[in-house]
Amino acid sequence: MSTWRGASSSGRADFAPRGGRGGGRRRGGRGGRQGAPQRQAPLQPDIVKYPLGNLVAKITTKDIDLTASDDTLSTTAVITDCEYVASYNWMNDSASTIMTPGKPPLWTPLSVPRQLDEDTGDFYRDPNAARFPSYPIEPAVQAIFRVNAAFSTSKIDVFACGSTLGNLLRFARHDDKRFRFTVELIGNTVFFVRKEGSPTELIPGMRGFGHTFPEAYTTWEPDVKGSETHQRIVQYNFGGLGFMLRFECDGYFNTALPQKPSHDGDDDLAQVLKGVSVSQSLPKQNNSLSIKTGGSKVPQSSIFDLKTRSGKYGQSIDMEQILPLLYLKQIPNFIVAYHNGAGLFPTKDIKVENFEKKIRQWEIDNKSALERLSVLLRKIIEVVKMDECGLLEIYRPSADYLEIRKQHGDVSHVLPLSLRQEWEVAGLHAADEFDSDQDSSQEGGGVNLPHSYYNYNFDSDSDDDKDFTACSAEECGYCGRCTY
Repeated sequence: MSTWRGASSSGRADFAPRGGRGGGRRRGGRGGRQGAPQRQAPLQPDIVKYPLGNLVAKITTKDIDLTASDDTLSTTAVITDCEYVASYNWMNDSASTIMTPGKPPLWTPLSVPRQLDEDTGDFYRDPNAARFPSYPIEPAVQAIFRVNAAFSTSKIDVFACGSTLGNLLRFARHDDKRFRFTVELIGNTVFFVRKEGSPTELIPGMRGFGHTFPEAYTTWEPDVKGSETHQRIVQYNFGGLGFMLRFECDGYFNTALPQKPSHDGDDDLAQVLKGVSVSQSLPKQNNSLSIKTGGSKVPQSSIFDLKTRSGKYGQSIDMEQILPLLYLKQIPNFIVAYHNGAGLFPTKDIKVENFEKKIRQWEIDNKSALERLSVLLRKIIEVVKMDECGLLEIYRPSADYLEIRKQHGDVSHVLPLSLRQEWEVAGLHAADEFDSDQDSSQEGGGVNLPHSYYNYNFDSDSDDDKDFTACSAEECGYCGRCTY
């Protein structure tokens, strides 16, 4: 069985990572000390090193453009009922270890700005894959059941991360970015898992202060000391579907309003930076995940996303690239910090703002794109549930279409067998609910789109091309509860 599930991040060079805490965060302002900031070319999925499987279906941008008014889509293609489900911190231990529920780093800004060193070291594209390459989604699922052993999975149609769902939104918005990720049906849930390169793939040539700034301006509190990154899982409804989203959280405020500066003096700053590790070592790789209990749940209203930028050539940031991700993650607060080109962040140039109104306005302004995303997701789900084994991958080779393909070679399951079974048992009545929804939609009810919207371009594979290693054709089909 293949054991890697790495991924690329956005490929934007001006999103520097936070390596010492996150091991792969891309949050900071890139831009060399000489001249204007330079952007790297977007990363392309390597289909030579990691070949593609047989084509199953193709979805074009025209397929998801609505040609007729659909009031159901207009009312459901918005995020509603968002709630916190679980969270965990990756710990800087010799073995792969998470702490649940963990806690994000606390916003503790310096009272007197100090010049910071530029980021150096190794930065991983995906800290979850780098720290636990065999099953990068497992820590999130373990955290969910650890927080709530009776959690029901029956209403979760899609389990995604900020990267995979963000890439699909980019396609729906006609943003030209290549990507690929794997897909697996478990019970009633379609899991999207990042996959574009080796799990320990590094981001080359990163410069800026996106790592050292958070180390100086946020603090891991005593109950979560030794943490590297905080991961959150939220649940919400979108387009008539139930979603679960995992994403990395940059920090939180311990009050409704941002804290006043709390670090004072050179000695205090030296203490803050004392534990900074800019070149991170990974835990020993094995299939065992250790789980600690610690930290405490923090409300969604208090978390923030953070970016740094050079203010040397003026203060500006492309919010059209940031607002969609804040929307998908439902992060209400945003911090952008501008430095002088040499690592000094004047207090007046650190902008802290509640973005809830801007996020809501973005949702209104992008109504058509969100409706296209809703159609796209339903198309993907239908194809996955029609597959013999429910194990596929999504690949976007062009601005105009994406492909749904078989996984090449040995299949890579999202979760180990015991956890797949636990997820299925936690939502046993999901298949009946799905069948009921399908029947009502055929009678004109429900939220499913008319079948005319699903115009797939299927290849006619012979049985010789099909992979029945996970189950038999008689056992599988739509339910996803085959014997692995």
